[in-house]
Amino acid sequence: MIHRPRKRAARTRYVLLGTAAFGLAACQPEEQVETSVFPSVEECRAVADLPENDFTPEDCEAGFAEAQAVHAESAPRYEDAALCEEEHGGECVAEQRSDGSSIFLPLLAGYMIGNMMGGRGLGAKPLYRTSAGRYATPGGGTILSGLRGKTNLGANSFAAAPNTRTAAPLTRSTVQSRGGFGAARTSGGFGSRSFGG
Repeated sequence: MIHRPRKRAARTRYVLLGTAAFGLAACQPEEQVETSVFPSVEECRAVADLPENDFTPEDCEAGFAEAQAVHAESAPRYEDAALCEEEHGGECVAEQRSDGSSIFLPLLAGYMIGNMMGGRGLGAKPLYRTSAGRYATPGGGTILSGLRGKTNLGANSFAAAPNTRTAAPLTRSTVQSRGGFGAARTSGGFGSRSFGG
């Protein structure tokens, strides 16, 4: 009977220590990934051998292939062409669904590649033009101000985007409620660092 209160007190201490550790982890800064952005795989290959770049022509190809695969699964999909064109400042393409209906996707404007820390290899994401003339990943959360250059982005910028192939297409009301595609968060931009000096 004497031991029971002590055990309970010890358990409480462990819970408090666990909570403190979680709080400290939550305060840690997000891992940063050096990211390179290109409008095409050809432009990536053209600068791959420069001494200041840590990617190869093969990385350019692999990154573009990965970006295309993510685009196929996670591109923003809209119920009508006009809405898609408004949100992306240009041409969109139709995609036929299994029920015979059509939805609309923006064209791929470019892609970004980054060497993930901790030996996790190369990460890549497609980029889409926004109505404001900037660029964003499929989730719409990372906004970039250019399609050429280098910057550091949070590792979450390379997190898996939601699959939109079978989801309900975006409507005017859902887009307006979010403030437009690419309006969620601003994570980085270009301007101070570019390829080849």
